[in-house]
Amino acid sequence: MTPQPGQVVFTRGGVPESIHTVHVAVVDGAGEVVAWCGDADLVTFPRSSSKPVQALPLALAVPELPGDELAIACASHAGTPQHLAVVERLLSRSGSTEADLRCGTHPPFDPEAAAALIRWDAAPTPLHHNCSGKHAGMLLACVRHGWPREGYAEHGHPLQVRIRELHADLGGVGLEAVRVGTDGCSVPAFALPLHASARMFARLAAPRGELAPALERIFAAMTAHPFLVAGRGRLDTMLMPLVPGLAAKMGAEAFYGMALRDTPHGPLGVAFKVADGGERARPHVALAVLEALGVSVTPEMRALAPATLQNWTGREVGGVEARVELSWA
Repeated sequence: MTPQPGQVVFTRGGVPESIHTVHVAVVDGAGEVVAWCGDADLVTFPRSSSKPVQALPLALAVPELPGDELAIACASHAGTPQHLAVVERLLSRSGSTEADLRCGTHPPFDPEAAAALIRWDAAPTPLHHNCSGKHAGMLLACVRHGWPREGYAEHGHPLQVRIRELHADLGGVGLEAVRVGTDGCSVPAFALPLHASARMFARLAAPRGELAPALERIFAAMTAHPFLVAGRGRLDTMLMPLVPGLAAKMGAEAFYGMALRDTPHGPLGVAFKVADGGERARPHVALAVLEALGVSVTPEMRALAPATLQNWTGREVGGVEARVELSWA
């Protein structure tokens, strides 16, 4: 039977106000499911948590790529000048420009960067899109693999076909188990069982096989450049430096993946999904899962998921409790 899912409960005046249901899968370095909460077979989209896998063709084709450029290819970046400079450098390697990006346009996630555009009366460009680094990396991967740049975001393009195959390979499932939709940035989004997503992150935590060198470079790039992976005040950027041996990647609709190299249980891959997409629950689940896996949770980490709610005057008006109990194999 499927164990009860976890919950993150937000209360106000002692009364539950919002309850977010949570499903978790934990996989060890050998690829075995060792712990779970809720439905580890849940088929769901990792969304941007897939980016380390989507960057694999790039890492395989360009082993000399600098770590900051590989990190931006794995990023959901915040659109700051620092992020854009690395994206532009990566774009130039394939002879591409922002006009070649097929990710679309949105304002920067970083409030200061967004405010600066308003002050300058400037419109955001595709470079500001949080996925522009991923797309720049895809263009370079196409050039190095000998695939056409044209149509690189389409489902039938050789690059996207290969990325789907890599999801199946690293996830330890058949290709038919990797279902296909379209992401917000127009490339394919792949849905697979939660345990398969956790297995992908376990392979990042404990690389093996012919993909190991590329996976190792991706892990090193993400952990060496946490700011590039997300940005100021965002969970990936804040959490990775606080947990030695952690590469973490958020996905839209409250998905989260973690590759942990140093736990009492050895290297682990974790994937969890907040069922209703409530992203405010994500840091609370991340800390609860880390603690359940024996990772020491420091005061700096606790500050990422406060147990109290305050209103705009600073008055305490409620609380938050994460109820995530892992079942062990």
